[in-house]
Amino acid sequence: MKDKDGVGKALPLKIVYTLLCALGCALFAVFCVYETEISFIQNNAFLFSLLFCTLAVVLFVIAVYGAYKGKEMLYKLLFTLLLGVLICLILLFVLLKTGFFTIVKDKESLANYLQKSGGWMPAVYVGLQYLQVVVLPIPSVVSTAVGVVLFGPFLTIIYSIIGILLGSFTAFFIGRKLGAKAVAWMIGKDTLATWQRKIKGKDNFILTLMFLLPMFPDDVLCFIAGLSTMSTKYFTVMIILARLFAITTTCYSITLIPFDTWWGLLIWGVLFGAILLAFYFIYKNMDAIQNKLSAWSKNKHNNK
Repeated sequence: MKDKDGVGKALPLKIVYTLLCALGCALFAVFCVYETEISFIQNNAFLFSLLFCTLAVVLFVIAVYGAYKGKEMLYKLLFTLLLGVLICLILLFVLLKTGFFTIVKDKESLANYLQKSGGWMPAVYVGLQYLQVVVLPIPSVVSTAVGVVLFGPFLTIIYSIIGILLGSFTAFFIGRKLGAKAVAWMIGKDTLATWQRKIKGKDNFILTLMFLLPMFPDDVLCFIAGLSTMSTKYFTVMIILARLFAITTTCYSITLIPFDTWWGLLIWGVLFGAILLAFYFIYKNMDAIQNKLSAWSKNKHNNK
């Protein structure tokens, strides 16, 4: 009886929250349909709008049914899905409205695009940093360098942390909640199999090292971390510290070390060489590093 009362009291709020997400999804889906330049969608805009609105209604009804019946897993899954879709649709609408998909993916064009966004610029940049983790094949170093040119290092750190952390958590929870099939669809079966094989049995330490070095595909590794034995708490602390370190280092190194002097180029060459060597060493010696770490930890425990 107690559980039923709890469900009954929480039900109205759940319905309101889910309804707002569903309405938001339907609204921004229609906005995106009419903003897109894809001719097939433009020619059938009404049908696509009707389809997306219907899907939003169906998901809302099923989510409310799950909440009413006390099926928390079903309700949470659909509510999370609606919320995630809403966030993606808002970002997509901003990108469509500001012409993001018409630019090429080089630094100069991207900078020009962001400058033309006017008041949207910070929001667009946060969205860009989010998407480069989840779906866009843009190296974070490139997008961060653009941010330094546009906003300076301090604001770039703030905007990048927001976007990249949101993207990192999205990728992690896709792996954690939706499983290997969803991750394989996002990053490819071969990529998934390769990295799962590489980090098997050494999730925490090796993954932490990988996130600290820019040569590793940290966007892919966020999905992999969600499938690993790494706890959500550990991932949260680790990714915040690792991202903050990497972004801050990138922003201020770009500012402090010039590219137009011989000594600046020399420093960048040395840094790049050191990072490349570290990447190669860790990648080739993952098992040996993990074994030594495990042996050290075991000896320390035995000595106590």
